[in-house]
Amino acid sequence: MEPLLSAQDDYSQMMVEDMLSALDEKYKSVLVLRYFERMTIAEIGEVLDLNENTVKTRLYRALEQLRIQMEVDVS
Repeated sequence: MEPLLSAQDDYSQMMVEDMLSALDEKYKSVLVLRYFERMTIAEIGEVLDLNENTVKTRLYRALEQLRIQMEVDVS
């Protein structure tokens, strides 16, 4: 059963990488820092030299774009 799970994990990772690569760099960077590096909004703002509200807006827009992309892929 493990090989099947491994193949599914590989496929899921490829999908995530494809979706992230389609995003504008400013959106991709906040997503990666937030969800893969587990940084707080304040930390992301500090690292990227952005206002916290800008980080929140970019994060929201990035997630919205991913949601739309996922809906298209499922259809």
